[in-house]
Amino acid sequence: MYDSVYLDMRKPRFTFDEIAGYKEVKEKLREMVVIPLKYPDALKRSGIAPPTGVIVWGPLGSGKGHMIESAAGEAGVNYIIIRGRECTDHPKVIREGFRIAKENRPCVVHLMDIDWLAPRKDAAYVWGDGTETGKPDRFGSKKVHKAVYEEVKKVAPIEDIVIGASAYRVDMIDQVFTRTGMLGRKIYVPRPDEKDRGKIFRYYLNGVKIAEDKDIAKLADLTDYYVGWDIEALCRKAKLNALDREGGDFTEVNMADFKDALTKVSAWLSPEMAADYDRIFKEDCVHKYNF
Repeated sequence: MYDSVYLDMRKPRFTFDEIAGYKEVKEKLREMVVIPLKYPDALKRSGIAPPTGVIVWGPLGSGKGHMIESAAGEAGVNYIIIRGRECTDHPKVIREGFRIAKENRPCVVHLMDIDWLAPRKDAAYVWGDGTETGKPDRFGSKKVHKAVYEEVKKVAPIEDIVIGASAYRVDMIDQVFTRTGMLGRKIYVPRPDEKDRGKIFRYYLNGVKIAEDKDIAKLADLTDYYVGWDIEALCRKAKLNALDREGGDFTEVNMADFKDALTKVSAWLSPEMAADYDRIFKEDCVHKYNF
């Protein structure tokens, strides 16, 4: 029996309807993950070869894991997650995760943190401002790197298994994994734009009464470098402020609650990091982002 700290298999908990914003990202996931798993015979008749795997990358907290799980939910298949952060020195767990995938097809395998498990040589994680935000305490051992390579190579050609490998820095991954026969497609999940930030605010404030002075559009404008989990934390703090102010008579959240929350919940991204993410995407191979 596997240890759920390291890996897990479950029925997907989400669908795309439960993910706020990111229309283009969800469209790419439908093309590269859902359609190949849901309509494999029709895809063959059309003469289109399905992707062997997908690297879903972008800032920490941008919802990459939920999106991969939602793709499995849309396809109606099993969802298997291998938690990279916990597996940097556990090659047997990597192999066990892929064994479970082969025994529970069709499925989506979420291989988390592949840039940590199998980094390119001299991976540095340095940003334009000289910081190393997001750099792991340690990268995958040589045995883990080898296990990831061998297991991805074996499973990638299996049509009813789709590997969705998530990463914070696509430029830090050993480029052997981006070959067509490996994880040959990429999906960039950028920081949410102003429109998507508004949708994320509405999602986390659903069911909460909002005072008249609260303006979601203004909040979206004030949170340029906030990603999904930052906005979630911001909404939680604003609700707690309202509870603290009104106690058991809590009825609504107002802009003052959010202004205080903004002083205590900061963005994970810095302007320099955001610029680096966009630069990395623009410099990457364009054709890898199309089916």
